[in-house]
Formats: sequence, C-alpha cells, structure tokens
Amino acid sequence: MERAARALDEIEANVAVLDQEGFIVITNKAWRDFAVANPPGEGLPSRRVEPGTNYLAICRNATGPGSENALLVHDGIRAVLDGKKRSFVHAYPCHSPDKQRWFQMKVKPLRGSRPREAVVIHVDITERRLAEMESVAKQRELSTALAQLQVLAERIKHSIGVGQAPHLAEAQGQQGLFPPNQRSTEAKIAMLKSLSKREMEVMLGLAHGERNSDIAARLQINKKSVSTYRSRVLEKLKVDSNVELAPFAAWAEMHQVASTQA
Repeated sequence: MERAARALDEIEANVAVLDQEGFIVITNKAWRDFAVANPPGEGLPSRRVEPGTNYLAICRNATGPGSENALLVHDGIRAVLDGKKRSFVHAYPCHSPDKQRWFQMKVKPLRGSRPREAVVIHVDITERRLAEMESVAKQRELSTALAQLQVLAERIKHSIGVGQAPHLAEAQGQQGLFPPNQRSTEAKIAMLKSLSKREMEVMLGLAHGERNSDIAARLQINKKSVSTYRSRVLEKLKVDSNVELAPFAAWAEMHQVASTQA
C-alpha cells in the first residue's frame, strides 16, 4: 500500500480512489496540493477531500453555481461503481479568482477490485480549451465576414437589376431549389426559425467548429443526441455538411434569429 501511495504521488494529475460507496480511500500529492491551494470562498463550506470523505455525497449535496454539473458527476461515478458504465468522462470549468481554468474528469473502475472501486482523475485541459476557444472565435469571425459579403453582394445585385425578381427567388429558396448562398434573407430566417431551441444550439456549436463531445458536455446531453439533432438540422436547412452551416450561423447571429419551436 505504501509503495502504491508513493507511485500515485509521482502522477501530476489529481488522483483519488473511491470505494464502492463513494468514500475516498486514497489520494495523491497533486490532489492534496490542489485542495490546499484552492480553498473555498468566504462563507462556503470547507472542501473535505481527504480519505474517509464520501465524494459522492459531496457531489449529491452540492448547491449553487455548478450544482447541475456536480449531480451529473455523481450519476457518472455511481454508474461506473455499479458496473453500468465502463468509464465516465466530464469536462468542466474550475476558474480561480485570477485566471480561467478547465479540467477533465476521468473515472474508471480499479482493475481487479472486489467490491468494485473506481479511480477518479482530474486533468488540467486549460491550454487545449483556450486554443479551441480561439479557433472557434476565428471561425465565427470568418462566418460573419462571409455573411456580410453575401449581404453586400445581394444588395449590389438588386441595385443594378441583376438576378431574378425578389418574390420568385424567395419562393424558390423556401422550396429548397437554390443552395443556401442563393436563398433570400426571408427564406433563410424562416428556415432558421423552423429549428427547435436545442437544434439551434447544436447548429451554432457545429458551425463554430465544436466537436460533438464538446457540444454534448456543454448542453449536458449525450453524443448520440447531438448526432440526432445534427441530422435534423441538416435536413431542415437542406444542407449536407457542417461547413454549409456556417452561413446560417452567421445569419442567425447577425439577425438575432430565435427559434419559434419548442
């Protein structure tokens, strides 16, 4: 046991082992150091994360900001301990007073343990998350710029009398006879409004370059549901890929289009 504890202390990630009931059996040095360096705010209860503390109870009884994530973590760990899941992964924000931070929790059963125990690992993914956010921001800027150029091009066409009559273009656009860049503004907005609130959220995430797993974590749904919503969005907007969603996302943000569907 002493040798295992020393080995755990060499791991840079925060690690703890939970027993079948969710009590902490052992933690590593990184876990303990993080608890000391990140005390709770004034007026908040102390974070008891030492051996003998029921980690599941802490998650289950959490209140205030982030409590929904805590309940999600509780259910994920419980499912691993009960053998209903092979593993559980959850990304979450954990900001300090002076900087933004994100972590990813991984929960796996401890091999060979009877009754079943689980290893909980928290890995700092701040650098990766910041890089993803920067990429999404750049993609959003590009989508907005492309949509603005498209609007300008349409105005120029109308001003010099090029193209079909507006009422005909709108009617055919609504019927899906033209690709997205040739549909009228009214047709695009109508198509966007046909999306449900959840479909709109998934569409914006996909258009901004988010992965299905990131969208699932942000919306607290599973990846299979994200795939289902994606299929519905592509069908309703009559496009074939995530790339083609970018103009629609830009139009939604530029015109502040909100879903009218439940």
